[in-house]
Amino acid sequence: MPCTLKIGNMVNGHNERMVRVSKSRPCPICGKPDWCLTAADGSAAICQRVQDGSVKRCGDAGWLHILREDRPARWPRLLTTHISIHAGGSQDFDQFVSAYQQQMTADRLVGLSQRLGVSAASLGRLRVGWDGAAFTFPMSDAKGRIIGIRRRFENGFKCSVRGSKSGLFIPTGLTDSKRLLIAEGATDTTAALDLGLSAFGRPSCRGAINMIAQAARGWAEVIVVSDSDEVGKQGAMELADALVLHYRVKVIFPPAGVKDLRAWLLRGLVGEELERIIDGTPFVDLRIESGGARL
Repeated sequence: MPCTLKIGNMVNGHNERMVRVSKSRPCPICGKPDWCLTAADGSAAICQRVQDGSVKRCGDAGWLHILREDRPARWPRLLTTHISIHAGGSQDFDQFVSAYQQQMTADRLVGLSQRLGVSAASLGRLRVGWDGAAFTFPMSDAKGRIIGIRRRFENGFKCSVRGSKSGLFIPTGLTDSKRLLIAEGATDTTAALDLGLSAFGRPSCRGAINMIAQAARGWAEVIVVSDSDEVGKQGAMELADALVLHYRVKVIFPPAGVKDLRAWLLRGLVGEELERIIDGTPFVDLRIESGGARL
């Protein structure tokens, strides 16, 4: 049974509405010139290789990725087609990052900064780049080695470069101080930097707990910033419960009606106010399970 896709205002139930990729028009998800399909207007792709970030499986055709809903496709030659990833090869990801940074023009950086409401300087500290179709954010392990790259399309859709492992969004110039703030995602990390805090980001609301515990060594206090949804709150508390075994930990939450730290910043939050909120928040108590109960 064919996969029926709603792409923009078009319902696609026929093979001719999707076109095979080629060397001049590679897959925007995996960067390969064969097997995959793309929508004529560039709003979606069916990738045979990459599941991460997809919205559904379309039978044997592959995984459906929604890319753009309101703009025509642009099909530059992707740098990913020229760089191979080997398992465990962090040096290959370093080459990706350098190549993508070279493609990140000043105008494109300013445009991203304005859309997100964060500074170009903070985005630069995360080594943001451009791969020909999406903005790129390096992900590092606890020692700062690049182990993957997150892609963010202009409509906000996210996926990862093929072969990536989930890691931390660690800015350059991060120096030890009293407090380390743990944000959720790359853009919330830039918001924390704009607020004047030392910070790095986790890849998701429940990811990289052990990696964070290692990367946080040497900090006097660790501040976990939760998103406002229930999954985000649960993930923040799970992280705090793991970190409190080794660190002094606080968890802070955005006010009602505010999604996350970046939205909070856009609502007028300033660094001094955030520092006061952190000062007034109690440290998380160590909770030990005994006989199935929390003490």
